Amino acid sequence: MIKKNSLIPLKKLLNHLFDFLRSTEKRAWDYLVLGSAIFLVIVFIIYGSKTQSIMNSEIQYSPADVVYGESIYAIHNVNIMNTPQNIGLISNEATEKPQILISEKFYDFGEVNSNQILKRTFIFANSGNSPLTIHRAYTTCGCTTAIFTATEIPPGKVVLMTLQFDTGYHDMQGKTVRRGVMIETNDPDHPVQEIWIQAKVR
Repeated sequence: MIKKNSLIPLKKLLNHLFDFLRSTEKRAWDYLVLGSAIFLVIVFIIYGSKTQSIMNSEIQYSPADVVYGESIYAIHNVNIMNTPQNIGLISNEATEKPQILISEKFYDFGEVNSNQILKRTFIFANSGNSPLTIHRAYTTCGCTTAIFTATEIPPGKVVLMTLQFDTGYHDMQGKTVRRGVMIETNDPDHPVQEIWIQAKVR
């Protein structure tokens, strides 16, 4: 099963807050600070949970959790990029829906040589309670391709996407290049995801 790690050390934060409140004698100021702190904690919890729902660099899974099935290839296709698709999303009000988690949404290869093939594997997990479907995927340039191990991810399972970036596809020497993969799914909260890679080509 996939696991998620907590983003916010709430206990430590609250301990510091109460220590501060005990050290001051101004009761009105205490209430103001306490109210503000509680509000900020709530905001951080909400923001952190939403951020983690689509990007979690510490997705833990076993080999048995990886789904292999009908593969999907992401290539550069101008017609696809300019043609919206009616995906048929699940309603936000549905009690059962998929929820996408991505291992990372940006990766920097650093300095690389020209005429080099770079590869990076990204993990897509479904932490929801209904199947997550990858409807289609495409890249921003012909120098970049990607392949998914399957198009459907059952709850608690993962799919691997291997991205390949060809620095010799066209003249990139002396440039910092950024390329992306766009992924469309049936997650009602995050129907379109973007993954970007970057490299400085020598």
